[in-house]
Amino acid sequence: MIKILSVVVFLSSSMLALDFDEFLNNALKNSPYLKSNDLSIKQASLQGKILTRYKNPSVELEYSQFDIDKISDKNGYRAAFSQPIRLWGVGSDRKKLALSTEKKVQANYTLSHAQLAQAISLLFVEYAQKHELYTLAQEELDIASRIYEISQARFQAGTISQGVMLQAKVDYEMVDISLDSLKISFNERYFKLLEVAGYVNAVELNHNYVFSVKESAYLSSNPDLKLIDMSKKEALAREEVNSNSLEFIDLFGEYENELDQDIFRVGVSFPLTLFNTKKEETQVAKLEASKAEFYAKKESDKITLKTAKLNQERILLKKLKIKNETTLKTQEKLLKMFEDSYKIANVNLLELQNVKNRVIKTKESLIKIESALDANAIQTNYIAGAYNE
Repeated sequence: MIKILSVVVFLSSSMLALDFDEFLNNALKNSPYLKSNDLSIKQASLQGKILTRYKNPSVELEYSQFDIDKISDKNGYRAAFSQPIRLWGVGSDRKKLALSTEKKVQANYTLSHAQLAQAISLLFVEYAQKHELYTLAQEELDIASRIYEISQARFQAGTISQGVMLQAKVDYEMVDISLDSLKISFNERYFKLLEVAGYVNAVELNHNYVFSVKESAYLSSNPDLKLIDMSKKEALAREEVNSNSLEFIDLFGEYENELDQDIFRVGVSFPLTLFNTKKEETQVAKLEASKAEFYAKKESDKITLKTAKLNQERILLKKLKIKNETTLKTQEKLLKMFEDSYKIANVNLLELQNVKNRVIKTKESLIKIESALDANAIQTNYIAGAYNE
């Protein structure tokens, strides 16, 4: 377990350390980026209402004065009312477009949510790896310290030269320097994690967390494919809307009072779609839908290939982990034997340090394998839509 690295990174011991799930949930809940995207969903909903609402009616009022023989006059008036009427089928096409647009924005939010969750998770893996490597460096420092102490005792007893004793001292000091370097690297990863997660204050974070693969039908849940699919559906809905070259006709009624008669008029007015037939808009929407199909095919193939790669990688990493664990048991037993033998001068310092270095190297490999397995699980889960909301 790492001790306090700095006053900034580790707070008082009375504060409970956050586990990763809580840390991630807080980050996603409070993310200004996701809150902004959430507002985009509400905005799309309002835009949909604008797209589907009816046009306002219009009223005309007119007053007339008739001058008869320059002697007397009479008054008249006219009142007219008109209402744009949406043609049959246009309203449902517009509603479909409004719904498709809103679903596309929701899919974009889901993608942003998944991408942020994946980014935070991968940064946490890097942070946890640095944590483990720092702990391993402390362990290596303890071993180097024991070897140095044994060397001092043997030098005092006259069984080794001063040069050999100084070699042990240099090895101890080099490990100590490496420990400080790892501390700097650890702090860097820690603050990068906080930055991406949106934390403004340092928190104590429990680094012990194992990411496991969650089974899912990835092709139907993948956030990238969902957005492409929604983009395609929006383009098709826009094509249907644009295929209606005539959307509204005007229904009007009029009453006119004149000197000797009352006139009633009722009729319809509609534009002649001779020039603006929306042909180009329809073709643009159709092309957008076709492009989305190509994107979907490309992304689907990419996901299939990456999934196969991740599956094979996971199998190989698990085998490699087992081999390293088996080797480590032998190496640790050998290190104990060599330490005991060095005390009684049965082995030399170089042999002991070589065994120590191999133990540390194997443990370092195991840490990196664990990190690679975690990263593999995170990427697999992202593909499967585990980080969708």
